[in-house]
Amino acid sequence: MPPDPRRRPLPRAAPLASLASFGCSGPAEGGTAARKHSGRLSSMAEINRSLIGKWGPEGKMRVEFGKIREFARAVKEDNPLYFDEALCLAPPTFLMTMALWIGGLGESRSAVKLDLPRVLHGEQEFEYVKPIHGGDVLTFRSRTKEVFEKEGKRGGNMLFVVGETEFRNQHGEVVAYSRSTVIETAAPLQE
Repeated sequence: MPPDPRRRPLPRAAPLASLASFGCSGPAEGGTAARKHSGRLSSMAEINRSLIGKWGPEGKMRVEFGKIREFARAVKEDNPLYFDEALCLAPPTFLMTMALWIGGLGESRSAVKLDLPRVLHGEQEFEYVKPIHGGDVLTFRSRTKEVFEKEGKRGGNMLFVVGETEFRNQHGEVVAYSRSTVIETAAPLQE
């Protein structure tokens, strides 16, 4: 089957916003440690362990009613709570739109520099502490919580990067946490 002409490969240096949201793209700063596989240098991620667990810079996003309604329609959510202008409640996965707001924020302080063509989105979870409504102004900050490696079933190692983003409303109250795991796969070593 010929390749789809609409699909273009991502440039290797292009940051992926959802990964940058918790410090997983962009250059690692000082103190990087290259990983080794069977005594050979890996072409995979560089890890700056001094940044693991530290919060990165803050960003802000205004939660708009129109965007809540658009998002609810896009995910085929018909709950009237998301369409009521008086209540204007944000749907559970609405916080994923934060990736569109961060710009280069994640690049400025990255714990892990990943090879993006080898990255998989392994897991995503949201913990809601308080409801998020249209009109709220959310301040968010992200960190890389954990980095670990496992051997893959088909050969080669996999690097797991667990990130967390904290969201506070305009009153300084924590309203939600987003936690994500990304996996960088390695091609099996050729002997």
